[in-house]
Amino acid sequence: MTWVGRYRIDELIGEGAMAHVHRAHDPSIDRPIAIKLLKPEFRADSEITRRFLSESRAAGMLSHANIVTIYDVGEADGTPYIAMEYIDGCPLDEMLAAQGRMTADKAALLGAQIASALAYAHAQGVVHRDIKPSNILICGNGRTAKLLDFGIARIDGRDTSSAQRQAARTQAGAVLGTPRYMSPEQALGMPVDARSDLFSLGVVLYEMVTGKVAFTGAGLATLAIQIAQEQPLEIARHVPDCPKGLRFLITKLLAKKPDQRFADAGEVADALRREYDAATGEMDQRQEGWIQRYRMPLLLAASVLLALGSGINFVVQREKAVMQDMALASGSSIASFVARNAALHVAENAGRPATEQDWAPLQAFAVAAASDPSLRKLVIADEHDVIRAASNPRLLGTRYRPGAAVDETPLPRTAGSAVTLTDGGMRFVQPVRYAGVPFGKVDVVMERGQLDRAQRIASLLFAGFAIFVTLVIGLCTAASVRIWSRPLRRLKRAMEDVTAGNLSFRISHRRKDEIGDLFDTMNRMVASMADRQEYVATALADAERAMLMTRIDPAASTDAAPRKGAA
Repeated sequence: MTWVGRYRIDELIGEGAMAHVHRAHDPSIDRPIAIKLLKPEFRADSEITRRFLSESRAAGMLSHANIVTIYDVGEADGTPYIAMEYIDGCPLDEMLAAQGRMTADKAALLGAQIASALAYAHAQGVVHRDIKPSNILICGNGRTAKLLDFGIARIDGRDTSSAQRQAARTQAGAVLGTPRYMSPEQALGMPVDARSDLFSLGVVLYEMVTGKVAFTGAGLATLAIQIAQEQPLEIARHVPDCPKGLRFLITKLLAKKPDQRFADAGEVADALRREYDAATGEMDQRQEGWIQRYRMPLLLAASVLLALGSGINFVVQREKAVMQDMALASGSSIASFVARNAALHVAENAGRPATEQDWAPLQAFAVAAASDPSLRKLVIADEHDVIRAASNPRLLGTRYRPGAAVDETPLPRTAGSAVTLTDGGMRFVQPVRYAGVPFGKVDVVMERGQLDRAQRIASLLFAGFAIFVTLVIGLCTAASVRIWSRPLRRLKRAMEDVTAGNLSFRISHRRKDEIGDLFDTMNRMVASMADRQEYVATALADAERAMLMTRIDPAASTDAAPRKGAA
């Protein structure tokens, strides 16, 4: 067979008990589809054909991201078919067979998607009744689950057409579904509702988490007894590190009585999302803005930066003052040294006629002194302000112009030297005295570039240190806040659930500290409240039955009452 109606059949991709699944092509919209064809041996049976097509009536009304979409249903050349969305994925049973059990976070993620799909279907009045790994496709790099095959689904009567209700109804007491994943009520042939799907989901989750089937019976009768009466081996025996909350959730889903399971699939989806968030560390992170999340680290970092900045500024200013004092002392010492060495030469030449004066030794001394790289300029003038020695020979014989330049800043005198700040240097003017008598002056300009560079480097190092310390403290504080705020948010959420009356959860954790003890205490409190709630509900039910019996048979109440005076 190469064509069914307008669909071109390409290849066989799957097979079920009643049908083959082919990858096909829809030329009208030019896209691949999956088409399910009823097997030839069942086509003559009108009841099987009706039941086969009822899948489309159940699933065709559903549109959900985690449910395979039904495009078309019909019959062509005597072949009933259902055309549906083609998913390039792997059935869950094949994935488990190939990879073994899943991690807790992945099982919770996929389980939440399946539960969400069931919640949507149940809200539309559709009960699947055949939840099993082979009916779950995993796609999207293993991060997305798609539920398919509503072949034995039941519509709960919300549709207005009696013909549709009749087509979707199955005979009471008939055992439908895959035996290993049936609910106790299915195994016993009792009427089922949406909570039957929750039991089957629990069986699937058990297998996803442990890699083992929940019920190991080989025959239908053995399986029915196990499902109806026996509990599967505890998950902790298979996976000791499985989160407590996930274990509790699966155990609750596997309760034998429907009223002991979750109230609906929406609660299951929320609980599984909680487990996924707890396993991946994303609890309530999505609801917080970054300012709220990092408010405390930012405040602490700003406080530390302000304190460090103030302290570093004080240290830098003190360092600058100390270094400047050292430079002043050094420059003044050099000016005094030059003045003392020049004093004798200047005094000797001052008493001689101009033709007999010899300034060559003084110039040689000035050139030798100017070889110091820290000395930018050296001028020695006589008492008539004539330059007699200089680091720049072109100044010899010219008139020395006393007084600082306009842009120079005067500083306090140091050791008899008049000091000013020049552009990139420090000027020291020292009088030349011999025997207490002034004979001229020495003008020395010291280089201060190295001093400025040292100050800049020190300031940059201090600033870098402040930023580094601030970042370290901020990051450590952010990590501490994250470590402590996450469990507190989980505890807050648990307390909100308890306040809302939701006792169908346990906090999953592996902590061994005080927070872990707090979580365990919370779990014990919730379990105790759940037990008391169940006890009260049972007591109320017994009282209601007693009142009903009293109304039906008043004598029973009289007989049951103790006689007057009886011990």
